[in-house]
Amino acid sequence: MLAREIRRVAREELGLEWEGADEDEIAGCLDSLALLALLVSVEDHYRVRISEKEAMATRSLADLARLIASKLDSPTLEQASP
Repeated sequence: MLAREIRRVAREELGLEWEGADEDEIAGCLDSLALLALLVSVEDHYRVRISEKEAMATRSLADLARLIASKLDSPTLEQASP
């Protein structure tokens, strides 16, 4: 499950923990700098790019997991470049 892996990345790479449900708003659990760090770490981990518009529309961990899943399911030139 992607949400579980994103939580692992947040915990191990950033030292971030939150106990909320996957549908809880991320902004309620993390401050803006922690949220930005999480998005960058997730981009690096999955080798995807999250646009500013996509980031603004991502409200919960479940939203982020769905976004990453959609990017992994439809490869783009951004993902293919090293």
